[in-house]
Amino acid sequence: GAQTQMQHAQNKYVSTVHRTQKYPGNQWDQAVKMKLLLSTVIISSFLNCALADSFNFEHIGDSPQNSDVSTNQGVGYSITFTNQWTEENHPFRYPSSDPHWSRFVYASHSSDYVMWEDGGTASGGVENVAEIGSTGTLLREIAGKKNEGSVLDEVVGSGIGKASEGATSIPGEDLCADASHPYVSGISMIAPSPDWFTGVYN
Repeated sequence: GAQTQMQHAQNKYVSTVHRTQKYPGNQWDQAVKMKLLLSTVIISSFLNCALADSFNFEHIGDSPQNSDVSTNQGVGYSITFTNQWTEENHPFRYPSSDPHWSRFVYASHSSDYVMWEDGGTASGGVENVAEIGSTGTLLREIAGKKNEGSVLDEVVGSGIGKASEGATSIPGEDLCADASHPYVSGISMIAPSPDWFTGVYN
């Protein structure tokens, strides 16, 4: 229901940041911090964003870390979700048939927007993703927040029909962030499950 409380499991953080020129003139001095649930999210920039000077930053560990990349321009990210949810890795009550993921939705945003957060109450869009894997309501919510200015950009990655080791989902476009919208959040349904989902927030 609408009062669905959101909780998450083990977190890891993986990110790669490059400076690009997709949004010249914007300031960007904060790292986008990625939270991971039950899987690996790898972030790296597409070089199709009119690459300027490039600075590579990578951090893999159990806690978030800010990038030391400083730029007066926006940045573009490609996002790759790599499945690690398998019977071998997570044998406890692993589904016996058809383990899969719904489409993945990501958004770059300011602190005024919350897609979801640990212990928070789910919006209608997040509830639909968690319960039936439908992303339409969430995308409409994001569109409304774009009109209000709290969301800058959103991208959608395909679902993973068979959750085999190493299966990936990669949005067809890069996700852009800037100084006013330095956060990234995302979500996908885990199925079959009792309304589980994976995601990143802020």
